[in-house]
Amino acid sequence: MRLFYALWPEPDTQRHWLQASAAALTSLGGQPLPAASLHLTLQFLGETRADRVPALIRLGDDVAGAALSLRFDRIECWGRGDLACLRAESPAELLRLVGHLGHGLQTLGLAPDPRRFKAHVTLARRLQHAAPSLPLWPPLDWQATTLALVSSRLAAEGPSYHAVARWSLQDAPTGAGSG
Repeated sequence: MRLFYALWPEPDTQRHWLQASAAALTSLGGQPLPAASLHLTLQFLGETRADRVPALIRLGDDVAGAALSLRFDRIECWGRGDLACLRAESPAELLRLVGHLGHGLQTLGLAPDPRRFKAHVTLARRLQHAAPSLPLWPPLDWQATTLALVSSRLAAEGPSYHAVARWSLQDAPTGAGSG
């Protein structure tokens, strides 16, 4: 199964992100993703054996901590115009979470994502026009309160996602792993 850890927004937030970026996405001519698919990937594991899932849930139990505040202030086009992404700076606490997940994956004998982490939410694919960066005004502030271990299935119409486990990000680690 294809797995990744992500910060997962509430449905109202997902819909708001698409509404707030609609004008920019229209100008780029891309195919918007369904609102329910919008998330911020922290560590992509790729194909992972099912017997690894309990250890990955324990890792989520260990790293889930405080809620994170992010400010998305621009839309960037990546991959020769293949993707339009909401972009935010990566605050230190977000980088620590990504690092803790990466270290935990290494401890489990799994390879963390080798790419440099950039906080982003993919909004649209297959753009007709690309721009390096479009300002987003007003910026979108988000209090990320859910960490998830997510299973991804690829299909012709696009990926579908299912949370294998979720953790509430609060003031202290919770260990609320449940699917």
